[in-house]
Amino acid sequence: MSGKGSKFMEIAEAIMEEIIAGRIASGDKVPSVRETAMRMGVTPNTAANAHGHLKDLGITVSVHGSGSTVRPAGPEICRSYMYEKFIDLELPVLRHRMRLLGLSEEKIVALLKGGAPPGKGTQE
Repeated sequence: MSGKGSKFMEIAEAIMEEIIAGRIASGDKVPSVRETAMRMGVTPNTAANAHGHLKDLGITVSVHGSGSTVRPAGPEICRSYMYEKFIDLELPVLRHRMRLLGLSEEKIVALLKGGAPPGKGTQE
């Protein structure tokens, strides 16, 4: 986890990534609050806040005594949420660093397509 933002948001986003990747599918149970707390090394309260956030976003639904499952629309909600976060928060940082390092759009596209990265400290 990145250390930026609140811990419960980091945990919620880690679960969203599991859903987007298909490791947790629509209709599947998400790990329990206790399991999440143990796996992520946080208090049960922090894990419960993460689970509550997923429910508030409409990603999961809770059934008393049965835990939480991913709603049919859950994966698409996760993709939308992560897309918005990327566009609003991460892309501006990437653009700034590109300008700072003098990297052209063409160079970034080549790198994204799997081209060999340049040597450390070079722009070529």
